Amino acid sequence: MKLLYLYSDSEFTPWRENINAVTVASLIEATPSHIQPYIAHFVGFTEEFTHFLRRFDLVFNICYGFDNADQVEVAGWLDWHEIKHTASSYATQRVAMDKSSLPQLCQKVQLNTPRLVTFDDLASFPETTTFIAKYRYGSLHRDMLFFTQDNVPYEQLMLNDNYIIQPYLPGREFTVAIIPDEDGREFICLPPVEIIPDDGRKIYVAGQGYGTTLKQFQPELTPSLYQKITEGILALHQLIGIKGMSRTDIRVIEEEVYVLDINTMPNLDPKRSYLPAIVAHQGISMKELIERLIKSATYWYDKKRITETA
Repeated sequence: MKLLYLYSDSEFTPWRENINAVTVASLIEATPSHIQPYIAHFVGFTEEFTHFLRRFDLVFNICYGFDNADQVEVAGWLDWHEIKHTASSYATQRVAMDKSSLPQLCQKVQLNTPRLVTFDDLASFPETTTFIAKYRYGSLHRDMLFFTQDNVPYEQLMLNDNYIIQPYLPGREFTVAIIPDEDGREFICLPPVEIIPDDGRKIYVAGQGYGTTLKQFQPELTPSLYQKITEGILALHQLIGIKGMSRTDIRVIEEEVYVLDINTMPNLDPKRSYLPAIVAHQGISMKELIERLIKSATYWYDKKRITETA
């Protein structure tokens, strides 16, 4: 198999994701020996580049955008030109990223989401309530706004109609990874990892953008809560139709699970990203993960071909 790692350096992507030549080099090094790997930097939505990409059996898609286009638009362009790649389709990623549609989806798998709040709703909450505004589409951790009723950032919110407002949930935060099984035909949910602030602060999010957090790979969870998280997130992954891997951030309050964000293209930077650390803790090497993702994508396209020709 001729496998192409398609990426765009962080400085070329809208959200400045953690990806660069070092990231790609680590993936090349971990590529199974029976796979012939190549590397290409995304250069634009051109016909010439389309012809180049078609020379490969499969594109390992780690391109998180280019210029003003995000990862969803890149995936849509690959789909449109029938270029086989490992990431989920445009339609699937769009659904997963839309936080306003999460309540209906999560309800189907018996999970919760934070309440969506309008400006008129703010006064109905206690004055001490902290609210969070974040992009309806895109990563949970980008350009978030925290505020209370006495300091609502009306100007910033009015200038961008893509913001949604929710009450900040002060519970425990976890991140949950879904990856293909060894055959690439089914999916498995890995044990939840708890995200803990390093200084005991009450307002925090996963990642380092709002202060340092730590990973607890063996959090204390009751058997019933562990089952609710793992079965619910796996069911959500399958309901949306995500291809390959995903990583979902949740909050837990008194045994209730609230979905915050679904990442359909988790970053694979070996030093700074969550998913590589999670799979490594479970004894799964990066080489094994890459092979599973290749098998999963191949199986997905085989099923698609059979369905279309039936």
